[in-house]
Amino acid sequence: MSRLEIIHLRSSGEPLESLSDQIRESIWEEGGQTEVVTLYRRNGLGTDLAVHIHRLDAPGREGPSRLGLQLVSSLAVFGLVQHTLWEELS
Repeated sequence: MSRLEIIHLRSSGEPLESLSDQIRESIWEEGGQTEVVTLYRRNGLGTDLAVHIHRLDAPGREGPSRLGLQLVSSLAVFGLVQHTLWEELS
């Protein structure tokens, strides 16, 4: 089953470019992950950042990924964070 985790950050003023660099560094340091991570910034609003983590799960594995939980914890100091988990419809 394919899953998508979306981590949405509404920053309290931290420049998104420096945050995206920090996110990329933390993902790189994790190494060997099976996730595909894409970063987005909201068009027209310079304080919103979205991290999409795409992953294929083995049957029976539920809940957010370790990477997702680590990113949420790290980003919480920069503003309001929302973390949602989506699964692909068959």
